Parts: sequence; structure tokens; C-alpha cells
Amino acid sequence: MAQPKKPKKAQPKRLGSRPQARTAKALKRKNKPAPHVPYAARPAKAPIEELRPDEIVKTRIPSEFEPARADKIIAMLLDGVSRSRVQKALELGLVKVNGQTADCRTVLNPGDAIEVALPSPGEPTARPVKMTLEVLFEDAHIIAVNKPAGLLTHPVQGSDEVSIVHGLLHYTKGKLAPAGGAPRPGVVHRLDRETSGVIVLAKTDKAYHALVAQFAARTAKKEYLALVDKAPRLLSGVINANIDRHRTVRVRMAVREDGREAITDWRVEEKYGVEAALVRAFPHTGRTHQIRVHLAHITHPILGDRTYGKFDVPSYTGWPMPRVMLHAHKLTLTHPQTGKPITITVEPPKDFQELKEWLAKKFGRKSYLLPA
Repeated sequence: MAQPKKPKKAQPKRLGSRPQARTAKALKRKNKPAPHVPYAARPAKAPIEELRPDEIVKTRIPSEFEPARADKIIAMLLDGVSRSRVQKALELGLVKVNGQTADCRTVLNPGDAIEVALPSPGEPTARPVKMTLEVLFEDAHIIAVNKPAGLLTHPVQGSDEVSIVHGLLHYTKGKLAPAGGAPRPGVVHRLDRETSGVIVLAKTDKAYHALVAQFAARTAKKEYLALVDKAPRLLSGVINANIDRHRTVRVRMAVREDGREAITDWRVEEKYGVEAALVRAFPHTGRTHQIRVHLAHITHPILGDRTYGKFDVPSYTGWPMPRVMLHAHKLTLTHPQTGKPITITVEPPKDFQELKEWLAKKFGRKSYLLPA
């Protein structure tokens, strides 16, 4: 019996073109690692629907409240209203305190009368935007691209930033799985804004549901590369630490005993003296910021991570860390149509390679060949 033909491996290709924006200082230093001016080259802004106030809330600051910033107090008072809606109302000048427009820095006091016109919480609708993307694999069912650092995976509420979804809607002529919803067609997993590397989207609803099931069942295998602070003493390990929202800083995640299960395997591939290391991470779960939180938890935060690390200090002056130095290197999954395993790989981008070579030159390099 003739064996079925294997699907052809698509060659990486570039979509569209866009000029590279460079500053005068960057041109003078083109032979040196780039400074912290990330995402210089961005496509045009994406069109969004105008947000209109749909709910007016009037209240008075209770006497038992301590004076505090408007964003903190209003979020506490308006139970059930998301912080993003409150923040947007403040940014749009839709909050009045004693009849005067307030912003997030306005200090509210007990007895102050406030009036908030909350913007509609309706989700954004993605529209096609022509932009440059590198396609790593494509067929009639799925498409995988190399996500650049600085680009969102999908559009977000009240923002005109472009995303992978905007670009692929243009490239595929709208052929992304509608099952993902209006703002996230075809999206089956996400990468943080500053993370680069492999991301796959579904082009049909059948492929969408099959891929979502794989990620939920943890059968899709993900491998990331990270440049971390300080060389770990051990060469490999497992981080089994639950993750949930930080108790006080809601935009951050944190290790919490009462959080959701989160497991990450890791191994060292290179050490740069005792100052830094190249680590390969294998997340078995998909919590928000999981690798960033876990590596910081074992005291090796990712270089350039200004949320979970401490990199705006004199000891790192001159270190070329334009972003969170995390790259989605490899993704292995089962093709939703053929049922065959497919592995998609892409090497780290220029900024990641530049920092790696800079560290090796400054502190020396020791490589470790470990079994996969």
C-alpha cells in the first residue's frame, strides 16, 4: 500500500514591506547592540470603533476612606466594573470630581462627589491591516508566523495597536477561524507583547477546536529560550509553583499557594560567567506570564523584564536589553487535519542574538550539551 504523502514544509516568506525607522543615534551606533528603544519599526495604527459612554455612575466618597488617587478609589467603589474601564474613563476625561474633570493622579478625599461615564465594554472587532510578517508554515487549516517582539497577538479593548490578527486577516483575506470570536479569530494560544517567536492560528473552525483541545490537554509541546540574570547553580530543574493574580498589583501575576497549577521544566544551555545564562524552558501549563514568573521565583528573572526583575539599576548600565529576552523557539503539535505531528521552529531575532554574543564577549561562554 502506498504511504500517504507528508505535507510539504512551507519555506519562510515575508509578507508586505515597511520602512525601518532609525534615529540618528542608532545610525551612528549600527555596529553596537541596540539601546532600549524597542519596536522602532511598526506598521500603521489599526482602525478601531469609537468608544461611547453607555453608563453614568454618580456617587460620593465615603467618610471612612483615606485620601488616595482617583484610579484606586473609583476601582474600589465601582464593584464589578473592570479596572480597564475605569482607567479608560480617566484617560478619556470622563470622570468628574466635584464638577471638575479628573485624571488618574487626582487625589480624592472623603465627601467628594464623583461622576463617571463608563465607556462601553464591548469587545473590539479586528480589521485587516497590511503589514510585514514572516510565515513559517501554512496550509488550508493552520498558519504559523514568527511573531516580532512588540506586536500584540490580538486587538485589545480601546487600543489602536496592530496585532498578529490584523496582519493575518489581510494576508488570508479574512480566512481565520470565526470560532475564536470577533476580536480573536483563529487565536488558539498567545504570546506576550514583548515575546518573539512561533505562534500558530487556525484558519477553520474544525482546526480551531482541535488545537484548543490540544493546548487544554497539554499535548502541544512548547519550548522557549530565555536569557536570565545570574547563572543557575543547577543545570536543570522543575518549577512546580501555582500562579494567580498578584494580590495588590493586579496587572502582575505571582506565585500563590491558592493559585492555579503551573509547571515549568528548564535546563541551562549556556553560562556567561556567573552573571547570566541561556535557559531553555518547557512550560507544561499555560498560565499568564508563566515562564517569567517561574524564573523570577527561582531568583533568575529574564533579562530585560522590568515587571518581574530589577533591571533599571546601575549594575546593568550598558547591557543591551531592549525587551523581555524571551523567545518561543519551537512548537510541536498534531496537525488538526492529517493527525500527524508537526514541529515549527524559528531562531531568535537579532536583538536576542546580540545580547547573547555581548554576554559571551564580556563574561565568557560555557556551553552544555544535554539530552533533549
